[in-house]
Amino acid sequence: MSLSQLKGRGFGQGRRNQGQGRGQGGGAGPGGNCVCPACGHKIPHRPGIPCNQISCPQCGAPMIRE
Repeated sequence: MSLSQLKGRGFGQGRRNQGQGRGQGGGAGPGGNCVCPACGHKIPHRPGIPCNQISCPQCGAPMIRE
C-alpha cells in the first residue's frame, strides 16, 4: 500500500501535539492575580505557588487564578 492509500484508514501522522501534557494551557504565566470566588478579594499571584493553595485572607476560601 502506498502512503496515499493509507490516508483515511487511521494511519499517517494524524494531529501532532494535540494531546495531554504541559504547554496546553497548564500554567497561566508569572503575572496576574489570585481571586477569591466567594468574596471577590484579589491578591497578586506569587510565582511557584498555585492560587488554589492560598486561602483568602478575608474569608478563608481557596483562591482561584484570575
